[in-house]
Amino acid sequence: MSRGDHVYFTDPAFGSQADHRELDFYGVYHLPPRGPLALVAKLASRPNGIALSPNGRVLYVTDSDRRSVDAYDLDRNGQPAGQRTLIADTGAIPDGIRVDEKGNLYVAARGIAVYNAAGEMTDTIPVEGRPSNCGFGEADGKSMFITAGRNLFRVRILQPGAGSDGRR
Repeated sequence: MSRGDHVYFTDPAFGSQADHRELDFYGVYHLPPRGPLALVAKLASRPNGIALSPNGRVLYVTDSDRRSVDAYDLDRNGQPAGQRTLIADTGAIPDGIRVDEKGNLYVAARGIAVYNAAGEMTDTIPVEGRPSNCGFGEADGKSMFITAGRNLFRVRILQPGAGSDGRR
């Protein structure tokens, strides 16, 4: 996930990868335009999906072990200025996460759960199978593409998706 020239990523380990880890923690990382790589959060659980708010001031991270979504406030330099649990229980293991231009979150967990920026569930997009990821696409940004197992679904939604820099 990027914000301008800033890049954010997670390093979850699943299956046999967990047996070969060199670090004793999982992390959320930030690579600013002029480096160096910085650790945003050092976690005992596995951070996974990652997205930015439309204005680039909040970093959202799904946590596969805690079944939650955390929000990290970012200062003007892209550094974390605060952390909170935004969604305490997604009802299933969350994976991918995306944000629309109004700041609503789309979390791949049990279907695609839609939350407002306050972390309140407002809707669900049912999906056959367990969704692993989602993303906005097409020229108007109103198509959501969802992966679930070997399937790829396309769903038209009302609100366009926000891009990594706050635009579609």
